[in-house]
Amino acid sequence: MDDLAFARTAARAEVQAALQVADFAERMSPVVEAEALAEYDTLVAREAAVRGTRQDAFARLGFPVPGVEGG
Repeated sequence: MDDLAFARTAARAEVQAALQVADFAERMSPVVEAEALAEYDTLVAREAAVRGTRQDAFARLGFPVPGVEGG
């Protein structure tokens, strides 16, 4: 897979990870249970991992990751 195709795939994976968090939010209860906390931790870890993959993929294409100050 070339770098551009990989970047596109990584971006789609990031969207899917965010949608999984949104789905979790839709079905969660206002009462926090240990099982829900574990699922949320897993979802957030997955979201962070795919974000890093996407950032790396775009960096290979010449799109640097902006700093907190915007540069």
